[in-house]
Amino acid sequence: MDTYRIMIVDDDPHICEIVQLYCQREGFDSSSCHNGADAMMLLASFNPDLIVLDVLLANENGIDWCKNARNYTNAPIVFLSSQEEDEVKISALSYGGDDYVTKPFSPGVLMAKIKAHLRRISSGRREQLLELPGLTLDFYAQSVHMGSRTIFLSKKEFSLLSYMAQNVNQVVTVDKLFHLIWGMKSLEDTRTVAVHISNLRKKIEDDPIHPERIITVRGAGYMLVAGKR
Repeated sequence: MDTYRIMIVDDDPHICEIVQLYCQREGFDSSSCHNGADAMMLLASFNPDLIVLDVLLANENGIDWCKNARNYTNAPIVFLSSQEEDEVKISALSYGGDDYVTKPFSPGVLMAKIKAHLRRISSGRREQLLELPGLTLDFYAQSVHMGSRTIFLSKKEFSLLSYMAQNVNQVVTVDKLFHLIWGMKSLEDTRTVAVHISNLRKKIEDDPIHPERIITVRGAGYMLVAGKR
């Protein structure tokens, strides 16, 4: 069984140390940072299974960070905050948080909540992977694994890629992609899809100028080609 990765984001290094100590006791791999900018980089490099997040970060609101992070991950986010007001809790849970623990806190209770969330996500986790030659999509983490690399995609980029992956080696029309992702007819404006495909190629192609994974089928659409390693 893989070791769970817990990411802690708190401007108080002492809190990070305590949570990491308890994570270590539970056999979890953990990593921490203290501000929102570092947290976004850690999110991409660490690929956490769960995030413990403070509401008050240095120069940033943790709830705003959570809202932005939801474009890149579906990992459970447990808020850990000294703010006890109901409106703060409601906002935190409304903008992507899965749980809310107030400080001062019991490390034992926090660990119990973390394990409960991990149990929930572990069931069916395997079904959330779509494996193709050289490319594995993780629907839970909204990421793509290519060899030893993990690449995080925006929500729309992942939606485009996942739909093409479910129709691998088949041409998907631009109109179909536009309708599926944006929920409306393209009205023959294909530029929006083209821009997102271009961004996607920059992330998953060895040579985005000469793509081999997502190819353009002139006059028809795009096709994800399986087999490229």
